Amino acid sequence: MVTVQQLKAFCAAVETGSISMAAERLCLSQPAVSKIISSLEQDTRLNLFDREHRRIVPTSEAHFLYKEARRLLAEFNNITLVAEELRALHAGSLSVASIMALGLHIIPSSVGKILRSRPNTDVTFRARSSSKIMQWAIAQQIDFGIVSTTMEHEAVSKEALGTIHAVCIMPRNHRLAARTHINAKDLDGEPFIAFVKDGSMREVIDKVFEDLNVRPRCMANASNSHVACTLAKHLNAVSLVDPYTAMHILRQEELVMKPFSPSVNYNYQLIWPRYRASNPLANILVTEIKAALDQYDRLLEEQLGTSLLR
Repeated sequence: MVTVQQLKAFCAAVETGSISMAAERLCLSQPAVSKIISSLEQDTRLNLFDREHRRIVPTSEAHFLYKEARRLLAEFNNITLVAEELRALHAGSLSVASIMALGLHIIPSSVGKILRSRPNTDVTFRARSSSKIMQWAIAQQIDFGIVSTTMEHEAVSKEALGTIHAVCIMPRNHRLAARTHINAKDLDGEPFIAFVKDGSMREVIDKVFEDLNVRPRCMANASNSHVACTLAKHLNAVSLVDPYTAMHILRQEELVMKPFSPSVNYNYQLIWPRYRASNPLANILVTEIKAALDQYDRLLEEQLGTSLLR
């Protein structure tokens, strides 16, 4: 079997035209290089050099082999560089999925930080429902996911990421916009954007209103907080949404957000595929996401004058 050492000695001999000079380039003894080239000739069953006085002259077969040897050595060097980058976490691949609440802004910005310092990293990011992300985690198809609801499964481990209270959003010219705080009873009979009936937050919010005998007037059903905010603007309605989404779109959609009571909680969890090989890049990204969430929580507290963390 032809080895990398044989190819290096062969290329050095072709390029220098001398065994002694090839040996000097490779920091080997002349007998060692002669032995390596002889073994290459035996392994390939080719006569690679004609000996003329003190020089060696490559044969026609050697010239042909030299081009292929150079290509193989270049690929070998590239593999070495890739391995070094992987060891330094400057390259590799990462597959992540998240619910929309964190997937529209927070995670993309965190991924951006990873890619700026590790531009050779191949990142796949999907924003989907909790149930779909759970399916991917069970199938070991992602490095980690962020969900709002989970089920127990032996193929998945989970970790609490955080809990934050929903905010009430409305157009700037809404009759409730001047208030510093919104109570559930304020929304009785009020035009309201609900979530779709099969969504996890729909049941939670409906129960809050039911317990207090509050009946908002449902104008439309939204699939996520971003859609709810947009509908609220165009229908002059209110909605209860996650504050991370609200914070990003308030200015462009001409909305305001207010603290809401009683508390409606958004619970976020990290899920990890238990049988997928651990990816160090995933841990680095999770650290970035947690730092970003901490920053958002501080900005929300400054803006609303109260903490939304549970």
